[in-house]
Amino acid sequence: MAREAYKALGYKWKDYERDLKAVRADLEHFSYSAFIESDNVAGVPPSWGPKPSSLSTRLFLLPRDLELIPLSTLLQPIDVPQLPNVPEQPALSVSKSAYPDWYFTPLGDKFFAGKSHYEYEAQQRQTIVDSSVKLQQLIEEKRQQFEQMRSAAAKEYEDIKRGVVNGDVGAIQKIILIAHQRHSLPKFLRGEYWVAIDLDSQVALVQFKFPDYSDAKFVIGYSGRRADKPKYATPIQAKKYVKLCLYSLIIRSAYLAASFSVRDKVKSIAVNVEQDWHDTATGQPRSGMIASVQAPAEYLRSLDLSKLDPEACFRHLKGIATPSLQNVSAIRPIFVLNKNDERFVASQQVDGQLEPEANLAAIPWEDFEHLVAQLFEWEFQQKGIEVRVTRASRDRGVDAVLFDPDPLRGGKYVLQAKRYTRTVDVAAVRDLYGTLMNEGANRGILITTSTYGPDAYEFAKDKPISLVDGPNLILMLQRHGKKYRIDLEEARRLNIE
Repeated sequence: MAREAYKALGYKWKDYERDLKAVRADLEHFSYSAFIESDNVAGVPPSWGPKPSSLSTRLFLLPRDLELIPLSTLLQPIDVPQLPNVPEQPALSVSKSAYPDWYFTPLGDKFFAGKSHYEYEAQQRQTIVDSSVKLQQLIEEKRQQFEQMRSAAAKEYEDIKRGVVNGDVGAIQKIILIAHQRHSLPKFLRGEYWVAIDLDSQVALVQFKFPDYSDAKFVIGYSGRRADKPKYATPIQAKKYVKLCLYSLIIRSAYLAASFSVRDKVKSIAVNVEQDWHDTATGQPRSGMIASVQAPAEYLRSLDLSKLDPEACFRHLKGIATPSLQNVSAIRPIFVLNKNDERFVASQQVDGQLEPEANLAAIPWEDFEHLVAQLFEWEFQQKGIEVRVTRASRDRGVDAVLFDPDPLRGGKYVLQAKRYTRTVDVAAVRDLYGTLMNEGANRGILITTSTYGPDAYEFAKDKPISLVDGPNLILMLQRHGKKYRIDLEEARRLNIE
C-alpha cells in the first residue's frame, strides 16, 4: 500500500495543475464596471451560459416589471465581484519509503537529462507551484485594479451628487446614462447610447443605436427526447419580435429618462433611434434614424411597464418609425439637438502656419484659440468626439465646444483658451463656471499659456472644471509631435498681455 501513495500523489498534482489552468481561464473572463451589474460567475465558463441566439439574450420585450432603483442606490458603485481562489495545493512529496528503489536512479536519456524520476517529478511540481504563485499575483492585481476602478467611480458619483445640487445639467445627463446601464437589459443591446439636455426647450434627448437583426435567428424553445433540439422562431415571428423589441427599448429609455431627470429642468423626453443596415437594392452600407418619439416627462412617469403593450404605447405617443425593419428607410426625427449654433465657424489649421519652436505666449490670440481646438481634435479624434470652434471674439465666452457621444463620459464640453503672460486669477474660472451652467455642458476646460493661482484651483476643485496650465499644454502638444515653447518673459518684452 505504501507504494500506492506516490501514485495517488501524482494524480493529485495532475488534478491540481488542471484546476490551476481552469482558474486562470476563468480569471480572464472576469470584468468589472461600476455602472453595470456583472454576469461574472466563478467556475462557470461563458460557453455554459444561455445560447447567444436565445430570446432572453438578444431581445428586450415589454410588458415586464421594471422596478426603479432608488437614486441613493443608483449613485453607489457596484461592488467588486468575488474573484476565483487558487485551489489548495497538495503535499509536495510523500515519504521516500513509499517510492520503489529505481525511482532514485539517474537516467541518462534526453528526456530526464541525468535526473531520476524522483528529481524530475520534484522539478515539475516546483514549476506548478511557481505557476500557482503567479496566478495568485494575477488574482490580486485584478482585485486591486477593480478596487481602483470602484474608488474612481465613487469619486465620480460624489461629483454627480454635487452637480445635481448645483443644478448642473451634465450631472443630470450622467444620472440618466447610469440608470440606463443599471436597469435590466441584455448585453447584446448595450450599444451606443447618449443623452443631452436642451435647457432652452427643457427637453432631454436620448439617442441609441438599434442592432441590425436581418440575419438573426431566435431560439424559442427545445424539442426532442432529451429536449436538446432548438426550436427556432419562424420569419414572421422573428419580424414581430424585432419590432416589439424596438418599441420596448424606446419606451424603456423614455421612462427611465423621465424618472431620473430633475423635474424643473426637464419637461419633455425625446428618444431617437439610429441603425446601421445594408441597402437591399445596392448592398451598400447605410445608416440613419429609424424611429423617434417625444412625450411629456410627467406622462411617461405614469406608465406601467408591466402591463402595457409596447406597440400600442408607441402609437399612442404618436411616435414615428421606419415602415419596415427588413427594408429600412430613414425617417426625420421629431426632435434634434441643435449643433448648428450660429457661433460655430470652420476651424483653421494653425499648426501648419506656425514656425517650429514658436513662442505660444506671443502668437495672436485668435491663432492660439484655433491651435488649442486642433490639439483637442488630435487628442480625441479616435473617440468620435466632435470639436467645433466658435467665432473669434474678445468676450471670452466659449472658444470651442466638444460633443462626445460616449455613453458614460459623453455630452457637451466647453473649451476656453487664454493666451496670458500673467497668472490667471479666480475670476476667469468663475466666468467659465457661469458659462458652463448657461451652456448646459458637462464640463468646462480652461487652457492657458501661463499658470493659475491657488484661489483658482480652490474654486475649481469641487466643480466639473479642468485647468490646463502652460507646462501641461506643452506636454500635450509634445504627445502629438508638436515642438512649441512658452516663454512668458519674452512675450512681456513684446508688450503682450
